[in-house]
Amino acid sequence: MLYKILPYKIEADDEKIVCNDFLFYKDPVTIFYKDISSLEGGIFQGRLNGIMKIKDGTNNRTIGFYDKMKDARKLETLVLSKVNKNIYDEVVDKLGMKKSNAPDKNKK
Repeated sequence: MLYKILPYKIEADDEKIVCNDFLFYKDPVTIFYKDISSLEGGIFQGRLNGIMKIKDGTNNRTIGFYDKMKDARKLETLVLSKVNKNIYDEVVDKLGMKKSNAPDKNKK
């Protein structure tokens, strides 16, 4: 299954991610940030390592990458900053980083 979703080359800009050089096929896969339907695995689910998956709901495509990849943190940050707010909120909820509106009881 991994050979279908793990590209050897990932390029990202302000509107899309382009993945090239998959194991058994050479056709590039382009995913626009506005088409991302879910983010799964790795840091997107609160784990420090593992494979992260980006799912394109419009074209029914999934790409994956590992946290050990060069500049993986930059890609994670870029994806999180460009996805729809509801998907971003889901990831933040999974990480337990949601801000509370209640005042901090420890502050004086």
